[in-house]
Amino acid sequence: MKITFRINNDLSELDALLDQLQVLEQKWALSRKTLAEICLVLDELITNTIEHGDGDKGQPIDISLAKTGPKLTIKIVDAGLPFDPTVCKSPDTSLPLEQRRCGGLGIFLARQFCDHWHYNRLNDKNTLTLQKILPEEHR
Repeated sequence: MKITFRINNDLSELDALLDQLQVLEQKWALSRKTLAEICLVLDELITNTIEHGDGDKGQPIDISLAKTGPKLTIKIVDAGLPFDPTVCKSPDTSLPLEQRRCGGLGIFLARQFCDHWHYNRLNDKNTLTLQKILPEEHR
């Protein structure tokens, strides 16, 4: 099963993203916990794309989610500046809050909920492919 959709490069589109994910909750009978993890991953990554990708507000961001057996594959394609989140260093979470640098937690959190990450830059587009092994009840 696969769902593909497109949103504009604008923070106001995050509501449309949430609407699409709620459709998946029903279609694929996802638990609230699994849906919350997927929402967090996409919200963080799409927000980063919009805020830091230096893309035109009219540029689309293509998102696809495919469920095959125990695997959920998420693909995000955008035409923003080249950026490979797979090589970002994790923030030092051992420091007290007041000593930590601002930012960097979005990708860190998204990594906690996905099992595999792959980045590719082709035809002036970023393609990030993520895989999440679903809990037993979703297989």
